[in-house]
Amino acid sequence: MIILEDYTGLSNISNNRKVYKIKHESGICCYKTKAVQETKLLISLGYNKHLPRLIDYNLEKGWLIKEWCSGKTLDHHMHWDVYMVRQFYEFTKSLFDYLHSHNLVLQDFKPRNISYGNKFMYFDLDWVVKEKTQFANLLGSEKYLYKSFESLYSLPLASTNDDYFSFANVVYNSLVGPPKWSNSKKDPMEAYEQYENEYKQFKDQFLDLLNSIGLKTCEVNFIIDCFNPIRQYRPQIFNWDNYSSCS
Repeated sequence: MIILEDYTGLSNISNNRKVYKIKHESGICCYKTKAVQETKLLISLGYNKHLPRLIDYNLEKGWLIKEWCSGKTLDHHMHWDVYMVRQFYEFTKSLFDYLHSHNLVLQDFKPRNISYGNKFMYFDLDWVVKEKTQFANLLGSEKYLYKSFESLYSLPLASTNDDYFSFANVVYNSLVGPPKWSNSKKDPMEAYEQYENEYKQFKDQFLDLLNSIGLKTCEVNFIIDCFNPIRQYRPQIFNWDNYSSCS
């Protein structure tokens, strides 16, 4: 194994995990330690064109080697046109349909975990949980800006619908810039009000940009509703076809 680049500092997990881009006999790969959960998940899911292929692993020692996802992460892809937004939607729908059919919630669907070369790939499965898992309380952390209000609050259980919010915020990042949610309130009621007020502040600019690139009405309305940080106001099914009057 030849180490090409060290990505350890970018890992979401800080418990001495190592993440390397390596040269392997099967090609360019990712080597990761402390990856038992991700290894078991990739084994159980099997092959999917939107996820890295598992190359080798050792559950006892906790390491895995998986396919390296080529291209740049989406935090380097800005100013999308209508083609890119629609391509990203198709990728997301296919990925969500597959993961959600296994009752899994991604939790960490954000630009830094998605690559784009000749296609989109999702490559970081560290935060994936079963639906109805209880979340850790992250309210007031001023971080995790791609997570919905409920996924920051420990009382509601994980729902696949929470990933819809993350999808809309990735699109927002591509057109406007990084999401501006404050997540500065630890009290749940204060945080709820803060997220509601910020949604009202942010959505008009986002709406104008979505319309300006030539999306259909149903596509725009679907993204704007997914962008709502409050679960009950987001779509219940990830499908923008005929979501509302479509023109």
